[in-house]
Amino acid sequence: MRRKFALVSALSTLLTIFLLGVPLIFYARYAHLAQADHDAVMQAQTLATLTRESAESGTDQLQSWIAEQQANVRATVVMPSGARYGAPVPCLPQPNPDRPGDLEQWTCNGARVASLAVAVPDGQAQIDVAVDTAGASEATLRVMAALAAAAVVLPALALAVADRLARSVVRTAGELTDVAASLRQGQLEARYSGDGPRELQQLGVTLNTLAARIEALVTNERESLADLSHRLRTPITSLMLQAEALKDQPGADRLLAGLHELNGEVTRVIRHARKPIAAEGGLTARLDEVVSERVSFWAVLAEEQGRTCDLTVRDTGCHVYVPQAELEAAVDVLLENVFTHTPEEAGMRITVCGLPGGGAELTIDDDGAGFADHRVVERGRSTGGSSGLGLDIARRTATISGGRLVLSAASSGGARVTVSFGGPASSRRPAAGVRLPECRSSAASKENDPWGA
Repeated sequence: MRRKFALVSALSTLLTIFLLGVPLIFYARYAHLAQADHDAVMQAQTLATLTRESAESGTDQLQSWIAEQQANVRATVVMPSGARYGAPVPCLPQPNPDRPGDLEQWTCNGARVASLAVAVPDGQAQIDVAVDTAGASEATLRVMAALAAAAVVLPALALAVADRLARSVVRTAGELTDVAASLRQGQLEARYSGDGPRELQQLGVTLNTLAARIEALVTNERESLADLSHRLRTPITSLMLQAEALKDQPGADRLLAGLHELNGEVTRVIRHARKPIAAEGGLTARLDEVVSERVSFWAVLAEEQGRTCDLTVRDTGCHVYVPQAELEAAVDVLLENVFTHTPEEAGMRITVCGLPGGGAELTIDDDGAGFADHRVVERGRSTGGSSGLGLDIARRTATISGGRLVLSAASSGGARVTVSFGGPASSRRPAAGVRLPECRSSAASKENDPWGA
C-alpha cells in the first residue's frame, strides 16, 4: 500500500510538471522574442530622436550612443549625405519605408530588425536596429534544465511525503488487522490502542466496542453453561447415592460406573467453560493429527462391525482455525453418522488434503445408501430418528473457520461429506499418502479413493 501511495504521488507530480512545463517552455521563448521586438523598436525610436538632434548639434552624441550599445544590439544610421554610423545590419534587402516615421520589423539571420525612416533638414535618414535572439534559445534551455531538475527533485519530495503519510495509514491498518486476527484466534482481550487518521481511529473504536461486546456475550454464555452443568451435579449425586445403596443388585456396578463417567463429563464441561478462551491454545489445530487420532478411536468399533476403514492423509501439517476440542467433536460427529446411518460391514474412506489457499479439507465416503434428502444438514432435521444436530455442528464449525460443508454422492453410490476448514496459507507441507495401521484397508480402497490415490 505504501508503494502504491508513493507511485501515485510520483506519477501525479511528473504529470503536473509536464502539463505546466511544456506551455512554460513555449511561453519563455515567446516572451524572449517579444522582448527582442520591444528592444528593437525602442532603440530605433531613440536613434530617431538623436538623429534629428545631430542635424543641429553634430553627430558626436549619436556616435557615442551607438558605441555604448550592448553586444546583442547592432544599430546603423545612414544620413542623407551617405555618411554611415554604427555597424551595418546584415539584413539584405532592407525595406525602405514609404514615408518618414513608418516603422517596419522583420526577422533576419536570427535577429529581430526594426527599420525606421527619419526626416532631417538635408533629407531622409535611414535607421536600422537588429537585436540578436540567440538568447531566446539559451533562455529556453535554462527553463528546460530547471524543469528537468524539478522532475527529479519534486517527485523525490513527493515520494518522501507520500511515504510518510502512507506509513501512518499502513501502520494503523496493520494494527487493526492484528487486533482482528487476535480476536479471530480467540484472544478476546485484544484491543486497538494506536493512533492514525481519524477515519481509521473511528474504525478502531468500533472494533474495540465489537470486541468488548463479543467478550461479554461469550463470557455470559460460558458462565451460563458452567452454571447449567453445575446444577446437574445435584441429581447426579442423588443418583450415585441411590446406586451405591443398590450394590448388591445385578447391574448396580455398571450403573454406578456410568454415573461416575457422567459426573466426570460434567466436571470437564465446567472446567472448559471456566477456562479463558486464550488459555485453550487459540483457534488453531492440525486436521491431519486430529483425524488420525479420531479414526484410530473409531477403528475398534469398525473392527467389531466388520467395516473397512481407509484413511489417506495427502498433506501433513494442515493447520486450521478451529479449536482442538471443537475439531475433534466435528470429526466424531461425521464418523458417528457413518456408523449410525449405514449398515454394518459398509466400508468408509477418509481423506485429508491441504487446500492451495491455506486450510485443509476432510472428505468421508461411505458404502451406504447415500443421502435421501440433502437438507439433513439443516439444524434439527434428521431422517434416522436422531436429534438432527450432528451435521449442523460440523457445518457451523467449518463455516466459522471460513470453510463449508458439502453433501454429495460417493463413487460407490453411498454418501460423501466434504468439509473444508480455513487456515493460514503457509501452514502446509506436501507429503505422500499415509495409511494408518489401526484401520484395515479394503481391496477396493484405491478404486474408491476420490483423490485418485
